[in-house]
Amino acid sequence: MKKINHIYKFACVMGLLAVGLVSCEDFLTIYPTNRVVEEEFWEDMNDLNGVRYGAYKQMASTVSRMYQWGDLRSDSYKLNTEEHSDQGDRNTYSNILIGMPDSSMSVFDWGGVYRTINLCNKVLKYGPEVLEKDKQFTTTEWYYMRAEMTALRALNYFYLIRAFKDVPYTTKLINSDTEVEVFPLSNQMAILDSIILDCESVAGQARNRFANNSETKGMITNAAIYSMLADMYLWRGSLHQGRGIKNDTVVYFNKKTSTTDSIAHSNTGDYELAVQWADRALEAHHNQITDNLSSLGFYGTSQELISFGLPNVDLVKNEFTGAHQNTTPLLEAQEDLFWYFSDNTSGNGTESILEIQYRHADGQKNTIVNSLYGYSTGTHLMVAEDAIKQAHNDDNNQKYDSRVWIGCQTYIESTQAKAGYYCLKYQNPTPVFEGQAGSRKLSYVERGSTGDYHNWIIYRTTDVMLMKAEALAVLKKEPNTVRAIVNAINRRSYCNYNDGTTLTYTDLSGTVGNMKEAGDLNKSQANNDKINIPTIPGLVVTVMNQRQIELLGEGKRWFDLVRCAERYSDNSKDPADERDNPEGVSKGDPGYVGNGQSGMAAVVYYFMKNSVGQQSCGTLYNRFKNRWGLYCPIYEQEVKASRGVILQNPVWNKSRYEQ
Repeated sequence: MKKINHIYKFACVMGLLAVGLVSCEDFLTIYPTNRVVEEEFWEDMNDLNGVRYGAYKQMASTVSRMYQWGDLRSDSYKLNTEEHSDQGDRNTYSNILIGMPDSSMSVFDWGGVYRTINLCNKVLKYGPEVLEKDKQFTTTEWYYMRAEMTALRALNYFYLIRAFKDVPYTTKLINSDTEVEVFPLSNQMAILDSIILDCESVAGQARNRFANNSETKGMITNAAIYSMLADMYLWRGSLHQGRGIKNDTVVYFNKKTSTTDSIAHSNTGDYELAVQWADRALEAHHNQITDNLSSLGFYGTSQELISFGLPNVDLVKNEFTGAHQNTTPLLEAQEDLFWYFSDNTSGNGTESILEIQYRHADGQKNTIVNSLYGYSTGTHLMVAEDAIKQAHNDDNNQKYDSRVWIGCQTYIESTQAKAGYYCLKYQNPTPVFEGQAGSRKLSYVERGSTGDYHNWIIYRTTDVMLMKAEALAVLKKEPNTVRAIVNAINRRSYCNYNDGTTLTYTDLSGTVGNMKEAGDLNKSQANNDKINIPTIPGLVVTVMNQRQIELLGEGKRWFDLVRCAERYSDNSKDPADERDNPEGVSKGDPGYVGNGQSGMAAVVYYFMKNSVGQQSCGTLYNRFKNRWGLYCPIYEQEVKASRGVILQNPVWNKSRYEQ
């Protein structure tokens, strides 16, 4: 049985809403303000709302780190060959891409995420008190707010455990310096159990939508909570499957009954719950869209929505027509290339379920846009086109896929100094096409300044659809449903073209526009028979390929690879995990925990070879070592400040000069 232990506490933010950087000896301790000032502050709903909005704004300041944790190490990117003035950042990206992250890199500083968590804890602690004081503040409004902050806190922990594995965990807040403690790491799977319980406890208690579109998309709704639960159960099933845990029991304290209760889980049950929560998310989002479109002025759309016969699916019709040359389509110049969920130049489109908001008026930029998208001065990453081609697995389909045009465009200039492929998502260029259409090239266009304020998508329709498809593929259930989901997303992105036949957007019959199904990935493809590498079923690979193309540049791919590595680790053959393996338990004994070496090898030899090359796979394999190598090192300042309580990731417990 796993129990989540609330081992540590940390204090409230200075100045309540001063959510900037904190300088103190212990980087995980945010010291409180004067207790009297704190208690006098919480008088009415406006006080709660101030901190509530502050939590969202604080999370906006951490998006660049969350993106880097969830995507930077993946097979979708390679380093831009052009050097830039901010060479320090470029060196950081370079070292991470070649499998040499270092604990001294500030990109691994998780302090900002804990400040968001702490603001959520503040609202949850003082909400009941304000409910008693402010008679204008209703119980219903408090339940809405409680659901939001509970889920937002869970979302931030979800990012942490996917990036770092074991992290400090608390749901409590203290108001005295004497109560501040140094605290150790909590187990990744135990934290996941806890945040799932938290989200389930408030599922259905949030708003279905808000009064305006930016809040509906930018704050936690029921659709967002259901999406989170689908994602979390997909991860839970994967973590347990790779450790050979077919059944387990989660022990928790039931606040309603004030008793200790337990919930029995099965490995297959987790995947089935992922499917169920994905269905609920799609239904809630469909109802949200329907309600909004029928309301007076909340937001409307001229976009045509299509479902491809799938229940509760609302996909924006691809309007890429005309601009044809020969047999290959050219992407039409349009205001926003992120057309499939954005109704304007910044976001909040029909397909979006939850996105972090950025506004010029707030003075808070989406800084990740500047360094990782487009091809202007300062862009550090290029798209690994070989990986995208491998994922598509079909040259004929690839050249008609509008997502490839958006996400993997060639830079053209006379010197070819920036030759290569770049991701244009979150950009606002005006494309001017040159040369033959078949070469898929785009002339140089600088990114517009409005790109600095593009919202950041956390969940959207196709992401949730593919969560459902992945869970079903792993279960080996309803393969035709999996194919229908994948092909609906792929067909939606298919450009109209003129190759001597008449093919309209809604007339994609037969195999035209369908995603080519992948075969099983097995050891022979890894070209290294000395390493224990599991087989990954072809239909699962097909879903992963679609996720790579559909969600390119959205902070998802590395997390997808880690989840896959965890799921397909061969627990019966892997060496013992040096931390997670129970004392006295040997291989073959109940409760034995392998180190995930085989799953890690699968990621390196099946996927990373498409970006780093086959010869570099051996180097990455030796650096990653086991599942711990799939997770980030802990920022060295946190380890130092804890005086030995916080343990460094065992794979990255040396500096890069010693690896």
